[in-house]
Amino acid sequence: MISACSAKPSNIEKIEAPLLVNLLVFGEVEDLNKISNGVEKNLWVKLYKVPNRADNNCFPESHGICTYDYYLATSQLDDSPIFNAYSLGTYGELLEPQWQKANTGEEKAIINFKVNQYSQLALQYNKKLKNKESIYQLVATPTKISFSEIK
Repeated sequence: MISACSAKPSNIEKIEAPLLVNLLVFGEVEDLNKISNGVEKNLWVKLYKVPNRADNNCFPESHGICTYDYYLATSQLDDSPIFNAYSLGTYGELLEPQWQKANTGEEKAIINFKVNQYSQLALQYNKKLKNKESIYQLVATPTKISFSEIK
């Protein structure tokens, strides 16, 4: 006797949340736990960037990316984790993330970033742009974050 496997019909649903659609279509993700190997990580942190399509005035007569909208997702490394997602705001580009050591056992991520006023592509394309470079520090716990300029 021959029997055939049959697939059940899928429950496909259109996602209506514009932010989620934008993240899925245009977003890039960076798993920040894969950097700074010498630092113990007690929190899972992912950084998402999406081109800010409203801001392309640094690329005359083109559609280049001047800035990105950034989002952060955090999760505990537990069986029943607390997880959250945050909007960090709009920046030219967040570069060179570096984990900083936190107190042993503390569920906290401390990550420093170099922050450019414009994207690297914009700076490469338009030599007239004057970039402002800053250092920002992200401090994340399972329930809250801060992201501020430190230098």
